[in-house]
Amino acid sequence: METQHSGTNDAGLPQMNVRASSYFLLRAAHPCAACDRSTTVFALAVPAGHECTEADAVLDDEDADSPGMTPGAFHEWLYRPVQWQRIPGPALVSQVRLLDPPVAQALQALAPHYRPDAERDRQWTNFCEHCGKAIREGTLYASAGQTFSPKDAQAAAAIQVREQHAPFEAFCAMFWTDSYRNKWPLFARMGYECSEAD
Repeated sequence: METQHSGTNDAGLPQMNVRASSYFLLRAAHPCAACDRSTTVFALAVPAGHECTEADAVLDDEDADSPGMTPGAFHEWLYRPVQWQRIPGPALVSQVRLLDPPVAQALQALAPHYRPDAERDRQWTNFCEHCGKAIREGTLYASAGQTFSPKDAQAAAAIQVREQHAPFEAFCAMFWTDSYRNKWPLFARMGYECSEAD
């Protein structure tokens, strides 16, 4: 279905920008900053071959020195019809604002402490199972050594990986692809070996 790309749908919600025929639910232990107790946290990932509307544009060599888009070209790019692109590698997704209802329902049963946060524009967030405080994604994903950025295979082994054989659609603001080297041990845990040649 072709739609005008405005960033939101008719209800004012973000449009889905990632989809896959299956997805991964990742589970690990993380120390809560509020109560200092270990709590279970969850993350979502999509397999190699997922589709995304937010893929990076690749410039031709002749455009490599371009100072940027002209105002007309930017307007055309911004309001182009949604175009799904197949992404060859896996991705960890974060800053999830919208999930397909069947995925959201599955998470209610599988990950009850991972849910929309009313204080963060309903972004899907982990909450401590002991004190109920939100656990910010910045403490889970971004840097090597954090819960979902294990430094090596030994650290990655502590993460439970459960593949959900069901369609996945979401709107996510951040995609941690295999271009992020600090995600390679996690992706190896999911069954995807990454290297410089990729």
